[in-house]
Amino acid sequence: MHKYIICFGFLLIILECSLASFNCSAPPNFNNFDINTCCRTPELDMGDVPQKCHKYVSGLKSANSKYPSYAHLCYPDCIYRETGAMVNGKIKVNRVKQYLEEHVHRRDQEIVSHIVQSFESCLSNVKGHMKSLNIESYKVLPHGCSPFAGIIYSCVNAETFLNCPQQMWKNEKPCNLAKQFAEQCNPLPHVPLPSS
Repeated sequence: MHKYIICFGFLLIILECSLASFNCSAPPNFNNFDINTCCRTPELDMGDVPQKCHKYVSGLKSANSKYPSYAHLCYPDCIYRETGAMVNGKIKVNRVKQYLEEHVHRRDQEIVSHIVQSFESCLSNVKGHMKSLNIESYKVLPHGCSPFAGIIYSCVNAETFLNCPQQMWKNEKPCNLAKQFAEQCNPLPHVPLPSS
């Protein structure tokens, strides 16, 4: 009898967790837990690309030395151009896949298909938004680039987080809570989109 009561209690806890409803304007308190550690970042050899992009971003009028270059809106634009993933303002998923297959460490190769799928989902969503606005590309901002690459970059990071391979996922309460919150409150494309 006790065994059934324990099993029933455990089932109720699982159901409660799976049906958690969030107030999307008030994210859970993670007590300084770094949710960036939830999905282990794959080892990626990018050669001198980050240094080139740091130099590029540092040379822009909109650069601010108080912030790291990778936080600048134009950094993803540079990364995608330098890796061959973006040509003439368009993301080439086949080149993304090829680059990742060649530069992600062998032990982390399983995440490549998840990242490629994230690119496909994000591109489809963002291009659908652009089509609904009847625009072919976003305007170049005073920062020195179009927001397109930054939007895709942020979307891909969020989508990959949500679909992180099990062996790269840290199965801990704060991580699982962050994932549940994101699934409910941060739908594709996971970032605000410009209206023109």
